[in-house]
Amino acid sequence: MAKTYDQSNQYYIDLIQDNSERGIDRIFLDHKQYCIKYLAQYYPIYSDLEEIYSDSVMVLYENLLKPDFHLTCTLQTYLCSIGKNQLFKRINRQKEVSNLPDGFDCGDWLEEVELDGISPQEYSIFVDVFNKMAAAKSKCYQMFQLFYYQKSSMKDIAHELGYSSEANARQQKYKCLVRLREHINKRLEK
Repeated sequence: MAKTYDQSNQYYIDLIQDNSERGIDRIFLDHKQYCIKYLAQYYPIYSDLEEIYSDSVMVLYENLLKPDFHLTCTLQTYLCSIGKNQLFKRINRQKEVSNLPDGFDCGDWLEEVELDGISPQEYSIFVDVFNKMAAAKSKCYQMFQLFYYQKSSMKDIAHELGYSSEANARQQKYKCLVRLREHINKRLEK
């Protein structure tokens, strides 16, 4: 387990040593609001900031498990720094992310995807939400494009989107699906 010289981190380090899942959840929840607010000064798309923050927590966790890792600042500072670096990388490569034409309508390739048990209203909302993701060129959109449209492997997706591993990319895909479902459910409740 990593060493830390900052006493304010000790509570979280102890939690991770006792129960890594509970510890990382506590870190995630306790620092999320501050870090996302910090990142929002550079980038306005909240759903992307949540993804970046989740990635930052995963990087922190992976580093904390390395015996030679030394944390010399607060967890919050470290998370914000990781997030800012990831955000700037994303901003710099955003123009080259999508190889689909502007104005792409996901209905073209959704015809090939089986959506059994979905009502016309749900389908319409899904298409609208997905097209908004495409217009914003969000990381979830990129994930879905690579996985469903281009049929890329998780290894290729991890490399393309800058995730540290296939497992991390798989986890992010799951989070994107959950987020998409939440957006659709919110629209259905209206």
